Amino acid sequence: METHSKTSVINHDLSYYKDLTSKLRKERSWMVILLSIIMLFTVIYATLKNPFIYTFSKIGNYYGYRWLYIVWAVVISTCLHTVSILLFKLTNFNKKWAYFALALASFFLIVTAIIPSIREKFYFLHVLHKWTTFFFVMSTITALHPYFVWLGRKIPKLKILLRNWQLIILIGSMTSLILQGQTGIFELWFFLGLGTLMMYLGWVLYTEKIEMNEHYEQIKEDQKS
Repeated sequence: METHSKTSVINHDLSYYKDLTSKLRKERSWMVILLSIIMLFTVIYATLKNPFIYTFSKIGNYYGYRWLYIVWAVVISTCLHTVSILLFKLTNFNKKWAYFALALASFFLIVTAIIPSIREKFYFLHVLHKWTTFFFVMSTITALHPYFVWLGRKIPKLKILLRNWQLIILIGSMTSLILQGQTGIFELWFFLGLGTLMMYLGWVLYTEKIEMNEHYEQIKEDQKS
């Protein structure tokens, strides 16, 4: 009876680790797909016109790509929101304000695209568009920067990488903004830099978790045999 009970426990644990590993693999695949969509769609949209001259907003509002701009905003906000939540849950980051800030970031990005930012016709909406863009950036930073800092403290080997990568995103974006003004390059740098950081971070974290579970699986297999 005792042997049977022990075998049942081992089988239960083995099944648990196998299911968890399968779940983590699926989440990692979705993370890669969603971040690839963010970066690929952003590059495609930004290069509909010369990104060294035109912002995403100007491409959408002045050159007949308004609906594509809105679709881009909905897709990007959904993908970024989903990937962020996957990483939060993977690392047990349970700050409610971070989830709220993510929701605000998604809201402001979509609203920014919906607002017709045509200075000559709708000056008030043009100004409102500027503010919603600012709030999108600030909401994104509010959600993700504290998370990266927290993660660096939790996993010290990632601390320098996370700090330097965020500096690269910030310095690159600000340098582009100062040298070229408001152009698509500034926006491209932000989205591609953030997407690349999250892709690397997610791959490392998921892979480590999967390998750990596979190790436990092997232990249970050995106990079973």
